[in-house]
Amino acid sequence: MVERIAWADSDRIGRQAHRYLQGGYRDALRRLILAVPLRDGVRLAGWLARADPIGQKNDRLLYRLAATDEELVSRVAATAERDSRTSHDRIATSAQWLSFGFGDPVLTLNTYEDPGLTRISMLRDGSWSDIHLSELHHYAVTCVDADNVVVVRDEPDHGRALVHYAGGRERPVVQGSAVTGMQPAATAAGFVAGSALQPAAMAAGPDLPPGIVDLAPFGLLDACRLAVDPSGERVAFGSHEQIAVTDARLQRLVARSVVPVPHGPVRGLAFTTTDEIVVSGAQGGLSRWRISPHEALALETVGEAPRLSDLFSVPAWGVVGGRFGGEGEHRFFDPVSLAPVDPPRPFLDARYDPRLVHAVAASADGRLAAVGGYLTPERTYSLVVHDFHHPLARVLRPVASLGESDLAEISRAAEDTAWRTAEERQVLALLRDVTEDRLRGRGPGLEGELTGAPPR
Repeated sequence: MVERIAWADSDRIGRQAHRYLQGGYRDALRRLILAVPLRDGVRLAGWLARADPIGQKNDRLLYRLAATDEELVSRVAATAERDSRTSHDRIATSAQWLSFGFGDPVLTLNTYEDPGLTRISMLRDGSWSDIHLSELHHYAVTCVDADNVVVVRDEPDHGRALVHYAGGRERPVVQGSAVTGMQPAATAAGFVAGSALQPAAMAAGPDLPPGIVDLAPFGLLDACRLAVDPSGERVAFGSHEQIAVTDARLQRLVARSVVPVPHGPVRGLAFTTTDEIVVSGAQGGLSRWRISPHEALALETVGEAPRLSDLFSVPAWGVVGGRFGGEGEHRFFDPVSLAPVDPPRPFLDARYDPRLVHAVAASADGRLAAVGGYLTPERTYSLVVHDFHHPLARVLRPVASLGESDLAEISRAAEDTAWRTAEERQVLALLRDVTEDRLRGRGPGLEGELTGAPPR
């Protein structure tokens, strides 16, 4: 668990550090310095060095942080902000218009234009290209990867159908009542799509021929509400008061459980890790479930929340959230405690009007997130796409949120003389050492606060 103060803005982090400094809680301050984003850690280490120069010199890592040029780190952080996200003038007023591929940094956006046209476009390598343009009504659009898109649409004279778009061609996959309510999702195996009228779902992919699977033996009444885990190997289905988790091919039950009132009926699901699922209730509220041995799902935490739609999880921002009401307002929660939290720091840095953020969507693998809404004070609309796997993106994250896989990527980028500048490599090397210190020596989180430390 990463304490919420590590996700806070610069002012709140500074106030907390000042309380620790004034109270003499040096160990707590050290943990804070090594938990927050690097830019804040360097600043706080400088404070500590000026207040306790002798003690600082006895701590190699803090001394190194304090000796680092703040302007240098700020320049590299500014580069990270600019290069790890792209802004687009396209409008997405609902997360259902956005769809990410799995294991492929691409997304699709479907828009509705006069006179009655549906346009599906794909963002790939920073530029948009059209996948489809017609008068056919589309109920759902799912990006599988850079070459494949599946949609649920009206077929002239044949009703609703699931159709595969690839290479400029269209191929019907299945049609009929089973397609009703399908919201396909990309997986590591291809894609999966469940029916709203029956406990049945389809899985298909490069080495997986399309086939309808009966999910009734898992206790489901329908299968249209689903979520894919970060590995792409598991799919969770929510049906009224049941959750069932299967493998991506729908061949094996992983876990299942009843979601009793008041936590159910299930309205939405989002994986926060490969083993944990957050569920939003039809009447409000959130619950967190852990996949346990023997095909069980264990209820871990419950939290109060309004009735949410378009549930999402963004690990790089330390939040799970959803859309509240019809005015484009969103609510954010800690993914572990499910306590309400402030909007992510990037929202504030980008100057979004919190009341007019219309769409927040994230890829299942945690790599990408997209935010569509109005900026202040210009009141202009912007769709911003964040790539958390950009070599510099981790400079912006709380160090306490970085794990072993992040450390490996940071180390690789720090040695990349072909693309990284000397300044960037210097900052990445510092981030590598701070991250390694936390992972190897003092634990990955901030949970071990000193007894008697001042409250946040």
